[in-house]
Amino acid sequence: MKRQLLILCLLAGCITICANPESEDAAKEALAKADELIAYEQRTGNVEKEGQARWQKIVTLKNFSKTQEQAEEAEIQMEWFSSHGQWDNYYRTWQLKANALSAQGKLKQSLQETQRMLDDAKERNNKLGRAMAYKQIGVIYLNMKQTEPAVEALKRYAELMKDENGDFSSLSSIYYRMAKAYDYDKAYDRELKLTNEWLAFLHSKVGKVKTADVRECWHACYLARAAAFIGLNKLDDARLALDTAAHHAHLIDRSLSFHHFYKMEARYNLARGDAAKALLFADSVGMTTNERDDHIEEVRAQALMMLGQGTEAAKIYQRLYHEKDSVFGRDARQHLDELNTLFQVDELKASQQRMRFLYTLLAASSIVIALLLLVFYSWRNAIRQKKANEDLRLANERAKVSSKMKSEFIRNITHEIRTPLNIVSGFTQILTNPDMDLPDDERRDLQERVTENTDRITNLVDRMLELSDASSEASIKRNDETNVVDIVSQAIDHSKIALHTRPGRSTSVDWVPQRLKEADSTVVFEVNQIQMIHLRTNKIYAIRALSQLLENAAKFTHEGSITLSMTYTDEKLRFIVEDTGIGIPADQTEHIFDEFYQLDPFAEGTGIGLTVARSIAQRMGGNLWLDTDYKEGSRFVLELLRA
Repeated sequence: MKRQLLILCLLAGCITICANPESEDAAKEALAKADELIAYEQRTGNVEKEGQARWQKIVTLKNFSKTQEQAEEAEIQMEWFSSHGQWDNYYRTWQLKANALSAQGKLKQSLQETQRMLDDAKERNNKLGRAMAYKQIGVIYLNMKQTEPAVEALKRYAELMKDENGDFSSLSSIYYRMAKAYDYDKAYDRELKLTNEWLAFLHSKVGKVKTADVRECWHACYLARAAAFIGLNKLDDARLALDTAAHHAHLIDRSLSFHHFYKMEARYNLARGDAAKALLFADSVGMTTNERDDHIEEVRAQALMMLGQGTEAAKIYQRLYHEKDSVFGRDARQHLDELNTLFQVDELKASQQRMRFLYTLLAASSIVIALLLLVFYSWRNAIRQKKANEDLRLANERAKVSSKMKSEFIRNITHEIRTPLNIVSGFTQILTNPDMDLPDDERRDLQERVTENTDRITNLVDRMLELSDASSEASIKRNDETNVVDIVSQAIDHSKIALHTRPGRSTSVDWVPQRLKEADSTVVFEVNQIQMIHLRTNKIYAIRALSQLLENAAKFTHEGSITLSMTYTDEKLRFIVEDTGIGIPADQTEHIFDEFYQLDPFAEGTGIGLTVARSIAQRMGGNLWLDTDYKEGSRFVLELLRA
């Protein structure tokens, strides 16, 4: 215990030391030595050792968190590695360049570099290059909080590198990143199990070697173990793991090592209730490197709450709220789509090769059959077989598309629920703290945020319930006697279409009722006549279906008008919703009623509104369809039975 207290005191005393200019001097000294070694190897003409020296310079920049210099230097060294045919160092340097761009928040550039690296490695048939690309894909997925695909990409890297005996540091970094993914998802049991495998790997690969690179691996492993123990509330075990990590950090003496160590010390002290020390270590994180970390910001906010500094904590929560709420904005969604495409490119090509092989095999089988049977009989069977295969292929494609859309739907819903839950939790703690003295305007703002995010969660749950209801084939009972005016007025209110303004117009939707005569001609009639038009239906479901069409029209009509009209006969009644919006391409008209299908993947919504509306109409004996003859925007027709 005395030894542990002594280490803690030494660490607290070293916080200012590690953040002072001496760390910068150490970086300059290390880089100067690297340049001297490169120059020396150039004079001796040893190209192999010169390549090692150039690679070490890139690693030095990484260890001292010089991300901008790292990206610039990588470009220079990649040209040298390429011209001298040193492809291993070439791809390792390329991956660190993409990683440096990602650390600077330049996600689009990082994605572009990763795409180029993967294409280049495939063209050269270089296994290490492909492995480095998958490693970087995993890093970017982690930065975007996409845990499962991150782990899958890192496993692909490990599979490609499992037979490479000399690259223990890269394989160890994969353990670190997978542990980080489990830690983000709070899967602490899995994280602890992974660190046990990690320890066994290090013992088998490096044993008692004491170089700086080896110590970095041990340091990262014990920090991951500490995180798992903290999450499992095994604080004594966490303390032992942190002490071991501290030992390695001081021997390594690099800013990046202290950066990660201080983060874990902040979490540990917060878990044991020492808010002051947690805040001390959290503040020290920003002094070691220029990397941003939302997790340590949450630790700071919680520590400030425990110290009674609610106003400062509220500012942090508000900033995190806005940042997290934009994670799945238009740009981030586009980056994620690009990343998913990049990650799946090998799988898609392999699938195409398998399909080509299957078609070749079927063609060969058809030829053999043609030689054994009569020409006509063989031809007929071949046609049938081809049609069956085509149907199967189309069915498989639809199943894959449906599965992908469902996965994206679940992932988006999970994120959309998690974000407002985090905000409601944080703001509620502030509002219910009896010791908190907030200005009235800030308190009202927090209350509005809580209400806003609670409504978001409620709307998401309603959407999921609607999806479950839409999959039912049970008919809807029509026991309500109502009139058209009630359905229309409540549908307009329910759709909140009034919130969508139309430039130069006093209303958001035009209501033009019409009566369909025997010869299909229409005439306009008075409002008091509209009230006399009754129908027997299920009022709640009819309102829901019509409001969905109005909401859909408002979403895609940014200028122009939306018109709701009505025609009827003695047996049926039709509501017609026209808009002058973006319209629906001809090749998409067959898919717009499919579950989770969205014309614009970046638009708000879940892609189930039209599916739900058609299901309601058909289960009440009516129907819903798109009028493809209308070219000014979109026109949907909702048909309901009157009796």
